[in-house]
Amino acid sequence: MHRLALGALILLAACSSGPRTEDLLVACPTPGLLSDAVDMTRYRENSQPDLTNLILDARLVGIQNGTCRRARNDRAVIVQFGVSMQVDRGPAASGARSQTIPIVVGVTDRAGNLLSRETFAQAITFPVNSTRTRVTSEPIELILPVSETRRGNDYSILVGFLLTEVELAGNRRRGQR
Repeated sequence: MHRLALGALILLAACSSGPRTEDLLVACPTPGLLSDAVDMTRYRENSQPDLTNLILDARLVGIQNGTCRRARNDRAVIVQFGVSMQVDRGPAASGARSQTIPIVVGVTDRAGNLLSRETFAQAITFPVNSTRTRVTSEPIELILPVSETRRGNDYSILVGFLLTEVELAGNRRRGQR
């Protein structure tokens, strides 16, 4: 299980005083996919981007098994979810049945300021005689501090592949599939 804690914010939330209100954690943040980073088309290094050099083509297809619960004496909310993806193995994968794909999870505030970012490595294993697989990541767990002035739904959670500059430029040039 992956954990991401916003330590500084938890300390601030722990120091706050005031009455405990039951509605602090009612609304939880909903993880979403970062549109520019839902596709990863990876080619051999230092090669032309064509089918013969394709190592893998992956697409994030959704957020699965999301849960949200109170924690730390109602001063934090724990959000847990998995990321589903479809991955196609390309001809340049050199017969490799396993790949590791980096996933990045970012937490922002209402103003869009990045509060935290964590990268996770997702292992992919292709079944025998198959070049396509669909997997859901191990649960990703985020611990987000809440208080009278910061509620769970004040956060946004964004998920995408960790792309190189070339891969990101390719996604933006191609647009959404």
